[in-house]
Amino acid sequence: MDQRKVLSDLYERGLALKRARMFEPAIDNFRQVAADPQYAGIAYVQLALCLKATSRYDEAVMAFRQAAASPTLEPEDQLHVLYHMGRTLESAGRYAESLEIYGWIRKDHPEFGDVVHRIKYLCAGGRGPVPDAVSVRQGWMEGVIARTGALKPLMAIVEQTGQWLSQQTASSAVSPSNNSDRSKRRNPVVTHTRQSEPVSVRPQPVSQKRTLEHRRCVRVRVRLHSYFSVKGRTVAGKGELRDLSPWGCRVTSATAVPVGTDVQCCIFPQNSPDAFVIEGATVRWINSKEFGLAFTNVSPVVRKRIVQMCSAAA
Repeated sequence: MDQRKVLSDLYERGLALKRARMFEPAIDNFRQVAADPQYAGIAYVQLALCLKATSRYDEAVMAFRQAAASPTLEPEDQLHVLYHMGRTLESAGRYAESLEIYGWIRKDHPEFGDVVHRIKYLCAGGRGPVPDAVSVRQGWMEGVIARTGALKPLMAIVEQTGQWLSQQTASSAVSPSNNSDRSKRRNPVVTHTRQSEPVSVRPQPVSQKRTLEHRRCVRVRVRLHSYFSVKGRTVAGKGELRDLSPWGCRVTSATAVPVGTDVQCCIFPQNSPDAFVIEGATVRWINSKEFGLAFTNVSPVVRKRIVQMCSAAA
């Protein structure tokens, strides 16, 4: 396969995983892309944002430094990278270093964002979030797309992602109200699937229970790339999704996940740039190389897409 296509696919998957807050597998994808000098600048920035989102501040600072040193970024883009490096140093409590970064920016660009405000606050002994901070200019990624010729192989992907660094807060924030809504929608699928199933007097192994399941829809055979992460933990893995229906699927993976575990799943349809996310799924059965998921929290839009995929496959 063409190397550019491979890198584009890795970068695209990394962005989808980052939007789904599945940062560990996203980090793996961005590291692979960053190994190519042509794509190192943009890949290191995305890598840094993922590391920062997981509170790995020192590693994030290093990734920002590598991005700033990349010749594929224009001077203005490097300026934004330096600013976010300073913000990350603040988060790490390394205030003297962040002041040094802001000083470099103010020297040539005194009106940049809220740099002057941040310098005054830190010099006065302030710590933590800067109050009443002025937001950094929005939409600068569009300028990167227009100016950076070295990133042309990835432009189509970048255009789909919208704003780059300036949207990091929005892409990393989790709304408490959304979490509440998700909890309310979690009705285990299994309670609706065995209405007429006769009770067997012989206990069945967990790995065989799926053969007794009275499903709402017939599952169709598919072979799709997928990533999953265990909610509340850093455990994550990738696998091949098979036997898909609007209410569940089968996943082959080398990563072991216990029965009853709640996971989030990011699925990549074939020949489509848009991944979709199953917000909640529960492991119903396992064996040595695969496990079955019952979807417990799926948005109507995603459910509709899965129904369409199943209809097309059937």
